Amino acid sequence: MSGVQIAGVTKRFGEVTALDDVELDIADGEFFCVLGPPGAGKTTLLRTIVGLERPEAGAVMIGGADVTDVVPSERNVSIVFQNLALYPDKTVYDNLAFPLRQGREKVSSSEIARRVNETAALLRIEPLLKRRPGTLSGGERQRVAIGRCLVRAPLVYLLDEPLSALDALLRLQMRAELKYLQRDLGRTLVYVTHDQVEAMSMADRICVLDRGRVQQVGTPDEVYNRPINTFVATTVGTPPMNLIPVRIDRESATLTLRSSTFSLVAALDASVDALAAQAGSDLQFGVRPEDIRVGVDAADAAVRCRVIAVEPLGGESIVDLDVDGKIVKAMTEPEVHVEPDELVPVEFDLSRIHLFGADGRSVYAAGGVSAFAPAA
Repeated sequence: MSGVQIAGVTKRFGEVTALDDVELDIADGEFFCVLGPPGAGKTTLLRTIVGLERPEAGAVMIGGADVTDVVPSERNVSIVFQNLALYPDKTVYDNLAFPLRQGREKVSSSEIARRVNETAALLRIEPLLKRRPGTLSGGERQRVAIGRCLVRAPLVYLLDEPLSALDALLRLQMRAELKYLQRDLGRTLVYVTHDQVEAMSMADRICVLDRGRVQQVGTPDEVYNRPINTFVATTVGTPPMNLIPVRIDRESATLTLRSSTFSLVAALDASVDALAAQAGSDLQFGVRPEDIRVGVDAADAAVRCRVIAVEPLGGESIVDLDVDGKIVKAMTEPEVHVEPDELVPVEFDLSRIHLFGADGRSVYAAGGVSAFAPAA
């Protein structure tokens, strides 16, 4: 058993609360991503797990044992820091061997050599063993840092934005390699990132963190398709979910969503009962860019919007639309040709829309069933 449990952990630095009553249960063998913007508390969470920070409240458990008061060297975890922290005066071999030579457990030279060579083979850095970090490329240094983390075979691996300094192509390659390595090793891995593409593409589950508070924990599919609030909705997704102010009114047996550009109506039944209490309130209408059809794809739509700009991306295009004075992004096939300032038909996939209340929390998710329709 090598899971990690964070039980009500709070960590403060003076008047700043870096972690605020954080509760997490990371399963044995799970690839778990912590996603959030700078200042969310991601690095503090990792440093608390490894033992470099002690919480004011709560407990940290690794492998079922409470390690809150255990020193880092006794926690049997390895960490890769964002700056990699390689020793410039040591060869790659000695960088990899360092954790084994410094551990409390005595490891023979032959065992060190075996582990270093196995790790180097796994990461395909065997030809680099005699070189020093200063002579390596960014990707090579990244592999060495990961190798130094792997060589000890700890219970838990912790990685703090390890790919942020790499170019886009190398990040793409390393994401695939890290996912493969974690599955091959079968160990728990906690990965911190501000890049939602990394989290979505690698994680078994994602924790979305903001200002020290857990916003949502779930699979990539759950946090993308059922965001619990507007923060998650706009953090996960590229481009992020569009949010359009609307007002909801109750009229006899129907509910009507109104903006200055469009109106939607739903029969008052079990599918929208929870929205009846929101009647008379201002809400946020959420729709993903890929759930908006533009131009010829929405030829019969009653709603028309002005095109602000078109962003060709090769396999797709992003069309920026003026909706109620806000920029709304739609994702289209490259064959859909529209021009700036053109007035084009626009249609929302109403089976995939979301509504958020004044507090930002989700009050409705269509979930593949369209309760709303365009008003007559």
